Formats: sequence, C-alpha cells, structure tokens
Amino acid sequence: MARNLCPSCRRSEGDLRPGDGKTESRKVSLASIQSTAENGCSLCSFVQELIEQDKTAPKKGGSEYESAMVRVEDHGLRFTGQWQGALVIEVYQPRMAFWKWIVRCCSFLGLHNASQPKLPTPADVPAEVSCEHATSTINRWLKACEDHPECNTHNFFGAQARRNEVLGRHAGSSLRQSFGLVVSVLSCLLCIHQKVTGFWGGPEEPKSNLAPILPKRMIHLGKRAKTARLVKTTPSPTVSYAALSYCWGENATFMTVKGTEKEYEKELPMDKLPQTIKDAFCLTGELGLDYIWVDAICIVQGDASEWEEESQKMGHIYSNAKIVLAATRSGNVNEGMFTKRSTAQLSVDIPAPGSSMRARRNLNHEIIVSCRTKSDYWWDKHIKGTFPLLSRGWGFQERMLATRIVHFTPTELVWECQRSRKCECRVMESKLYPTMNNLGSALRICLKPTNDDRSMRQMWREIVNSYSVRKLTQIDDKLPALSGIAGLLKDCSGDTYCAGLWRRSLPFDLLWRCDQSGQLQVRKRRSPSWSWISVDGAVKWPVCQNPNEDQPLKYIRSTTYFECGAKGIEVCDVVIELDGEDAYGRVRAGRINVRTRLRPVTIRRASGDRWSDIFGTEWEVLVCDSEPAPFWPDISEEGLQLDPCRCGEDIPHIFHAMEVMKSGNTTGSWEEALVVRFIDGSQQQYERVGVVANVSSNARPWTTAKSWFDSLETNEITLV
Repeated sequence: MARNLCPSCRRSEGDLRPGDGKTESRKVSLASIQSTAENGCSLCSFVQELIEQDKTAPKKGGSEYESAMVRVEDHGLRFTGQWQGALVIEVYQPRMAFWKWIVRCCSFLGLHNASQPKLPTPADVPAEVSCEHATSTINRWLKACEDHPECNTHNFFGAQARRNEVLGRHAGSSLRQSFGLVVSVLSCLLCIHQKVTGFWGGPEEPKSNLAPILPKRMIHLGKRAKTARLVKTTPSPTVSYAALSYCWGENATFMTVKGTEKEYEKELPMDKLPQTIKDAFCLTGELGLDYIWVDAICIVQGDASEWEEESQKMGHIYSNAKIVLAATRSGNVNEGMFTKRSTAQLSVDIPAPGSSMRARRNLNHEIIVSCRTKSDYWWDKHIKGTFPLLSRGWGFQERMLATRIVHFTPTELVWECQRSRKCECRVMESKLYPTMNNLGSALRICLKPTNDDRSMRQMWREIVNSYSVRKLTQIDDKLPALSGIAGLLKDCSGDTYCAGLWRRSLPFDLLWRCDQSGQLQVRKRRSPSWSWISVDGAVKWPVCQNPNEDQPLKYIRSTTYFECGAKGIEVCDVVIELDGEDAYGRVRAGRINVRTRLRPVTIRRASGDRWSDIFGTEWEVLVCDSEPAPFWPDISEEGLQLDPCRCGEDIPHIFHAMEVMKSGNTTGSWEEALVVRFIDGSQQQYERVGVVANVSSNARPWTTAKSWFDSLETNEITLV
C-alpha cells in the first residue's frame, strides 16, 4: 500500500524489482535519504552508506549538507548526487547461483537480464592520455562521423555566411529572406541528389562551393608539427583546420602583437609556446591536418579594430573547423592537454553487508551532459575548479557552434558532434544518456525554416540562461562572446536584436531575473539597465505555470515560454547605440519607450525560510494593501540604498512597480512588473533595479487575488 512506501525511494521494504524506465526523475534532499535510512528503509540505508564513502559528498553538519540534493530515477533504484564529482549509484538484486548459467545464456542471446544493473560497465581507460592515444581515439570518432549528413554540410553557417556577403546592406529585408529560402531549397535538393546518385552507384557530386568565412590568419604546421608559422588565409571551400578552445589564465604571456606579427609569419618560437598550444599542435599534426587556429596567436592582440573584425567571425571559425580541441580540464594555457588522469575507478560493484543487495557505482557524466541546469552558486562552487573551460563565457559559444568537439576532461576524452555524444569508457553511448541532450543540437534544429517565433524565443532564453552563468575575463565581452549565435538567430528569424533581447519578444523578454544564489553587484556597470547584460551573474526567466505546456524545442526541455495567453504592455520604440560596428557586439546605451502604469512600492527583506524556498529570493515588496509579493533584485542591498524611514504615505517613494504583463492562462493568472526608480533630473526616465511578481504564496499555479494596476491611468515612460 502507498502508506508503506518509503518517501525517498518510494519502494516498499525488500522490493528490488527492476523499473520500466518510464518514470520521471525527481530530486530529494540528502538529509531526507539519511532520515528514511534511520527509519528502517534498507535500500536508503545502503545508498546512504555508499554516499558517505564518496569523498565529494557534503558532510552532515557542513554548510552545504542541508541544501544538497540527490536525483532519484528508475523507480527509486538509481541515485545521482547533485554536486560536483558525485557518483551514480544503482541498487539491484543478483540472481541466486542456480540462475548464473541462465543469465549468461540470456546475455549471449541479447535478451533482457533483469538481475543486472542498467548502469553499463565502463570500458578501460588509460591512466594517462598521450598524443598517440588521443589521435587513435579521435580518428575512430571522426571516421564514424563521416556518415552523419548534419555534420558534413555547411548549411548551418557556411551558406548563411555567403548570404551575408551577397545581400550586404539588405540584411533583414524581404529580399534577404526570399534569397535565404531559395538557398535552403537548393541545398536540400543538392543533398537529395547526392544521396540518390550515391545509391545508384553514380558519381558523387562535389559539395557546395560556397566558401565558408575563414579567420584572417591561421597557423600552418610543418612536418610532424615540429615547426609552425603564421599565415594569412584566402577563401577556400576545402581548407581543413582544427581550432583550439582553452582558458588563457592569468599568466598567459605568449601572443601575437604588432611587433611580433612579421616574425611569427616566418616561424613561431616553438620553445616559448605554452604547453596547451604545443599539445594542440602535436595532436593536429597527428590527425593529418596542416592548419590550426588559436586566438592568442592568430589575432593581433591590442589591435581593437582587428579584434572587432575577427570577433564577428568566431561563430564561423568554430563551426567550420574540422575538429575543435577543448582543453576542458585546464585552467590556464600552461597546464597542457596530455596529463595524468584521476585515479578514481570508473565503476565498481559493491555488496550490501548482510543482504543480497548489490550496488553498481559509476563515475558521473552529468557535468558534460546537463551542467546548463545548475545554479550560479553551484557553478562557482563546483565546475569552476574541475572543468574550468565550461565555466568560461567564450568557451560556451565555441562549444555550441562547433560541428565536432573533443573535450579533454579529468578522467577521459569526450566527443560531441551533431549526431552523437561519446566518451572513452563508452558509458555515454548507453540508453541512460540521451544521444543529443545538448543545447547545440537543439539550436541547429531550431534554425530550420519550419520553426516559429515561439521556438526562437525559448531557444534564446535557454541560451542566455546557460551562458549568463559563465565568467568572462573582460566583462564587456558579454555580447561579443555570444554574437555568433545571435547572428544565426537573426538570419533565421529576421527579428531585430536589442542589446541581448529581441524586438518581437518584447515586452516579455524584459522579465529576466537575477539568480539570487550568486553575489549581486552594488551598481550596474553596463547599459542599458533593462537588459541582462547590465548584471554580472546568472539570469533566468519566469517558469511556465502549465505543466502540460507543449515542448516545441527538440532534445531539451524548456519551461521559459511563460507568456501564453498573456497581455503585455505596448512597446513604442527601442533605440540602441552601438559601441563599434558589430550589430551583435558591445553597446554604449539603449532606451525603450513603453506605455505602462506605475505603482509605488516598498522593498524589504522577507521573514521566514519558507519564502526563500518557494520563490528563490529573500526579498519582498509591499504594494498598497496587497499581500507581500516576491522581489528579485538586480543589485545588492547597498546598491538599493533602502531607507526604512521612507514608508509613510506623505513621503515620495523611490521605487515603483512598472507593469509589464498580466497572465491570462486558464490554469492561473498573475502579474509581472519591473521594479524601477526615477533618474533624478531626467524627463520621465527610469532605470530597472529588479523584477516582481504579483502572486500568492499559498496558491499553485501562480495566481493573484487583486490587480495592482487595473485602476491606474496609462502613461508613456522611458527605460534606460
């Protein structure tokens, strides 16, 4: 009966029957598992013992223990700690000795064997990665990738690059869109023709001669990469090259500057190269490629105009590379790629003392697969030290747009292309890890002509959610480091890019929120204040309140389309002042004129832990006689400059709730507003300091009993 089920594993005592794999995963706290273990659940007790043996697990009494979560899957038989380095634990019950012969027969015949765990047995991985081993492994993956049509065409970026050059000043016009449709149709017909002629044994047609956009310079490698020199590139549809994705680090000193450019065109000083670049040269040569692109060498550092020109090509550079080599485990350019690996066992089977239960414990591959879903705090605490490249802003776009990328991780090599994801131990090839559960694959599908505004809107929000948690050495690179992706979405949708938001998604795009688990700045360092680029931490959008909402995006689950049926305010005008020539790069300022309604508010800290658990913020606002509402500030308490004395009705309020939308869902209705403050000396100009939701803390889905704005007059104001 249900009352006999353990609340953590949701199994009755002694029940170890295999699940059907169809149940949704859920999260329970580490403290809950310990509690149910102490209350007599033998399965949770066994899992608790194994977690305690895990050196990475938060310890009871520590600051992270109470918030530590464990994902439970497969009807309560598989447990994955949601912290860096956590192991995957699956409990199972082996057959008696009598069944061993039958088990072997079933296994030989390929029949389902219920007595074995679903976690695969990892293949052996060398304790140290060498250039020879990496070459052999990557060549095997490259060979398999040759059969992937989506990995061997340039339609993702190459054809669009040529469209940009042909159309020039007509970008975004109806002519451009019509031309793009023609190119897409011709590309599809060409692909079909190639497949048909290949099937009937006819000669294979040459690939499209639309030359991809290339970097200004590349590095040409000599025999066995013993020598190298900088060369200027010429347009070519056939050039094959590798690209390096890596962290510079604080001690990066080797780079091309105006005084060394001519010298490096003759020969690069191999003895002075940082180890990561040396290793990349070696691997590129062994893979049979003559060229490699490394930003520190191929872009003249300190030349602002060249940097702006080349930064606009970043998406093309990584997309058109034959292979991207990612030094994912290295925190700086001197650490190298070929290093000793972690000595932790990839898998081990453990018997439960005094019981027939056993557990298989595997190293967790979740960091590569689903790190995008983690909080700002979690990234800073866990990923930054172990997978430094994943935490870097430029590395995000490089991974997203790479056609093929190989990660050098602390334990093994990991491969990602547009069809598959693989690792040396082959665990990622099992059914437990979906083949294409990644943002890059979702983006490529989203860019197909059949997708609508809603798909584009959700895709961009998921991209910003994941990107904003990454760090940048130069924080002003926030838009340039995402410009390649923004350009793709612009080409596909024809929408207008507005400092990190999209014109057709306004006003709803304005409702981004700062992740309150990170550290907020005292003031905003970039304009405009209404864009997420004005803050330094992670951001996200409200969550859809309808659990049955359609999922238009492929390969990822998204809940960022919250405005279905909602009514938004009128956006009258948007003006962006660029800081340079790149339409997707840095901006000096921006303003939005809207017709909306304002209501004075008082900001204060919420009381009780439940408020933070429900809304993910410690702040609330008071509006007239309405109940308190959750407030997510963009800046710190010091930056808000709260004055407890300014609460009387006769004292002018500093802060106002600015109406943005009112939900019209049949499952619930609520209001969303920006919290703004008037800019002294201006003409009806306001700056954003946060976002607030007029919702009840006692209702699900979100609803509100009383509108804040229905009785007010509408006025035109300006956000800057």
